[in-house]
Amino acid sequence: MPELHNSALLTVLLADVNENRLKLAQRAAGQNTSGNPLLAGIFVSDTAMHALGTDLLTEETKFKAKPPTSTKALVNSKALLLCTAYNKNAAYIQGVARDLVISSGDINQGINLILNAGYFYKQAKSPTKSGFDVDNEGSGKVKVNTIAVAPHAGYIRQYGITATKGVPPDQCSELLFSLEVDVILAGLTSGTILAIREASILPAGSSANSGSNTTNVEKLATQTTVGKAHHPIFNHGATSHYQWSEWLYIVVS
Repeated sequence: MPELHNSALLTVLLADVNENRLKLAQRAAGQNTSGNPLLAGIFVSDTAMHALGTDLLTEETKFKAKPPTSTKALVNSKALLLCTAYNKNAAYIQGVARDLVISSGDINQGINLILNAGYFYKQAKSPTKSGFDVDNEGSGKVKVNTIAVAPHAGYIRQYGITATKGVPPDQCSELLFSLEVDVILAGLTSGTILAIREASILPAGSSANSGSNTTNVEKLATQTTVGKAHHPIFNHGATSHYQWSEWLYIVVS
C-alpha cells in the first residue's frame, strides 16, 4: 500500500441523500463500532444507525406498494435523517483515524479502524510539494512564499519555536490569516529554529446544499460543504477544521 505522508489525506466517504435507498440502508446496517474503545464517543450508536436503515427501507417499501401507503416526501425525510447521522459519524471516525495515524505512525491502523467500523475511505495521493516555502528575509525575519490554490482563497499559518528540526513545536503562537500568498513574519530571535505550517481555505462554492467539496484534497485546501443558505458548514468535534501542510523548519538569521 502506498505511503500516506499526510494523515489529513485519509478521508472517510460520506453518504449522499440521492443514493439508491437500498445502498443507504446497507451503509447503515454495516456500521460496527460497538466494543471499540477508540470509537466510544460515536454520535449515533450501531443500534440507532441500524434502525434508521430499517425505517428507510420500510418507508420505501410502503411508497412502492400498489397502491402506495407512503409518500416520496416521507421517504426522502427518512433518507435525510440517515445521511445526517451517517455523515456525522463519518466525520468522527475520520478524526479518530487520522489521530491514530499520527500517534502510531502507521497509515494501516487508521485504514483498519475505518473498515472495521463498516465505513469506507478514499486515500488520495500525497502532494508532490508542500505548496509553500520559508526563506530568511533579514535579521529576525522570515518570508512565507505560498503557491496560490485558487482566486480569493485565504491562507492560515501556524508557527512556533522548536529545539530541533523535524520536531513540531510544543506550543504555537496565534494563527496568522491573510488573503495574500506571501507574508513576512518579523520579531523573531536570530538563531532559533522556527517551525511553520499552513492551511488554505476557499470561498463557498456556487452550488448550495450540494454536499460537495470545494477543492481537490491534493491542494491541501480545507474542503467546505455548502448549506441551503449558502453558508459554509463546519462540523463540531472535528479533530481540525483545516487540512494542514507538513511542518517546515528554518533557522532564523
